[in-house]
Amino acid sequence: MKPSLAWCLLTAGMAGCAVGPDYEEAAPSVPDRWLAAEAMPLEAGARMIDAEALKRWWQSFGDAELDRLMDQALAGNLDVKIALSRIEQARAERRGTRAELFPKVDIAAGAQRNENPFPGFAPGIRFNLFELGFDALWEIDLFGRQRRLLEAATADLEGAEDLYRQAQVALTSEIARTYVEFRSVQNQLKITRSNLESQRRTLGLTERLDAEGVGTKHDVVRARAQTAQTEAQIPALEAQRVSALRRLEVLAGQRPGALDGPLNPEGKVPSAAPLGILAAPAETLRRRPDLRAAERRLAAATAMQGAAIAELFPKISLSAFLGFRNTDIEQLFRSAAFSYGTAANLLQPLLNFGRIRAGIDLADAKQKEACLAYEKAVLEALQETETATSRYLKEEIRRRTLARSVADLKESVRLSNLRYQEGVISFLDVLDAQRALYAAEIELARSEAEAATHLIALYKALGGGAGTQSA
Repeated sequence: MKPSLAWCLLTAGMAGCAVGPDYEEAAPSVPDRWLAAEAMPLEAGARMIDAEALKRWWQSFGDAELDRLMDQALAGNLDVKIALSRIEQARAERRGTRAELFPKVDIAAGAQRNENPFPGFAPGIRFNLFELGFDALWEIDLFGRQRRLLEAATADLEGAEDLYRQAQVALTSEIARTYVEFRSVQNQLKITRSNLESQRRTLGLTERLDAEGVGTKHDVVRARAQTAQTEAQIPALEAQRVSALRRLEVLAGQRPGALDGPLNPEGKVPSAAPLGILAAPAETLRRRPDLRAAERRLAAATAMQGAAIAELFPKISLSAFLGFRNTDIEQLFRSAAFSYGTAANLLQPLLNFGRIRAGIDLADAKQKEACLAYEKAVLEALQETETATSRYLKEEIRRRTLARSVADLKESVRLSNLRYQEGVISFLDVLDAQRALYAAEIELARSEAEAATHLIALYKALGGGAGTQSA
């Protein structure tokens, strides 16, 4: 028995190759080691940063309030929810693209009125045609156009999943950075109020000495001016504290005022344990979801090249009808009206005024853009990691130096007050010591926040926070 036309076309379609370039995963050129990490002090027995621990890196700060904020934000942040909805869109688009590989079956019902408008040629030809049944159509993907579109849709879906993970990375780093800023402003407020209290005591001392005839009115005026200057810093710091608190509420998906109770009690600026050994650059880049998303966009663009090229080749389709046809609607469901039919069609593009070639050129240009964008993303990732590592290490050195300076200045203020009361030095020396201490304490508080912020930026550059919640 000879094989049917449908079977021959089906075999050809299954064996057909997809035209266009086959995508090969890009392997970017990266250095063997991090330059900034060479200066990183490592404790004895330090281990490489664990990939699983990197997913919830903020737990290394040991701050229960920060952990609670992260859980709230990952569950309620709107940017993360938007990224999740884009995964759902990409899944639906992929299902629709995949469905194009299979036959389409519809219920068809129709009525026609046919009448010859030129009776001189064929007089008296008038009839109706009624039909009801199943109509099937299948375009055989002989040259792989639909398969390339499915490849692109699959890559787009994987890219959307990576962008969801990147949204988690961005969210966790922004939550931690804003939380550090909030705690730092709280700390600066505490320092400012403590210095204000000390300056008020000094003002009281100068007023008492002036009343006893030992001091001068000049000392009182200068002490009062410095006290007012310190007091004027508090409203600005309060405004910064409220601003950071409101940003945390937005990031956590909460309404204004929701975090007033939990976060208003003073807390320390979080500091993490020393970093372990950084993974090699190539391994680090594999962990970054934004780079994986860029690579998936390149894969999708490459597949679209094949789909565009396939438009040059013939389109072969099979169609079939199974149902009832009759010229009399009252006789439609009789056995004699049962009808079926099959057909095969071939459509070869002939004259399209360059539309297909323009589509191919467009796909080529988009693929080139995606390739360049991926290379740029790799370079930016290398720069981001190197910069974050260097800034963190240098700020740690600065923080330790400032801590020693604050300890010395506290002792200087104590000795200055004693020497002033004994009449050995002038009051100007006391004011200078107090101003120096206040400036150093504020600078230390800011340095602690900067060190934590640079560490957060480093965790972000390493891809920390990705995959915290599955899509």
